[in-house]
Amino acid sequence: MIVALPGCGTPGAPSLPSLNLTVPVEDLTASRRGSEVDLDWTLPRKNTDRTLLKHEPDTRICRREGTTLMATCNIVAEIAPPTPRPPQKQKGEAPPGAVRIHYVDKLPPQLGMENPAGFVTYAVEEVNSRGRSSGLSNQVVIPVMPTIPAPEELSASVSEEAVRISWVGPTPPLPPAGVTYRYRIMRRPVGAPAYVVLDDIAPAATGTYLDKTFGWEQKYEYRITTLSQVNSHGLNAAVEGDDSKPVEIFTRDIYPPAQPAGLQAVFSGVGQKPFIDLTWAPNMESDLAGYNIFRWLPGGQPQKLNAQLIQVASYRDETIERGKKYFYVVSAVDLRGNESPRSAEASEAVPSK
Repeated sequence: MIVALPGCGTPGAPSLPSLNLTVPVEDLTASRRGSEVDLDWTLPRKNTDRTLLKHEPDTRICRREGTTLMATCNIVAEIAPPTPRPPQKQKGEAPPGAVRIHYVDKLPPQLGMENPAGFVTYAVEEVNSRGRSSGLSNQVVIPVMPTIPAPEELSASVSEEAVRISWVGPTPPLPPAGVTYRYRIMRRPVGAPAYVVLDDIAPAATGTYLDKTFGWEQKYEYRITTLSQVNSHGLNAAVEGDDSKPVEIFTRDIYPPAQPAGLQAVFSGVGQKPFIDLTWAPNMESDLAGYNIFRWLPGGQPQKLNAQLIQVASYRDETIERGKKYFYVVSAVDLRGNESPRSAEASEAVPSK
């Protein structure tokens, strides 16, 4: 006879000890600037058996020539674990934040010299304290093509239509087969966090570029960044190289609008109060604020008729008297008060009756 004793339970199956194999990295990214390749990834928080890490792993940086995926790590560097994380949260609390790892690998220059249209493939491998790994991360391909020097001297000047960027520098070398060299024209408002790309143009020892997309009354900073492009192995890639020294310029607007053209004056007043209608071809400047109208009698001096700028290319003068001849001119004014030369005059006689 078997008697079950209260409070006693059946022991569970013993749990196996963790192998402490870190899960592989899945979010490796790589970007190249000049000869430096920036690698960035998230340090795994768990082992392959879903247990939390007790010890931070070492990391192997893997690099192999070509675009074929690596089966094993071709080690080019090893980095120690980062600063220990804060203690794990208690059950029910939010997990600790992810730890991002950053490493800069310097490409050997001979790679670009021996195979300028070639590529290298990167991966990382996390290794536990016993030197064991659960496998390579995702793999990223980076071109090895050489980059060229930036212009040594950069200058800027403002005209009515554009900011002119001029440069002097070394003569760019002929690109290898499959590779193209460019100058990347960059601009940002002074104090802005980032440049914007205006254009990619063919490099030259001396040259100019006209920026027609600028805004008036702004302080800008320009620079030229060299760019290498490759089309090889079915891949298109681009790498930025050196930057020129930046140049600053203030786009002060001292340029008036164009002289208005086509002014005509036409009298009308049969059976109604007499008036003279003025019309002219509208100015096309994007910063046009309006027009001023001037009138005078024979032997007199032009007097402005409008108290406020006229917004359209027409005006009706109702302050006329019969039996007199009136002369008119028009000027255009921009948003900063720059005024154009006055138009050619137009005249109209008002009948006596």
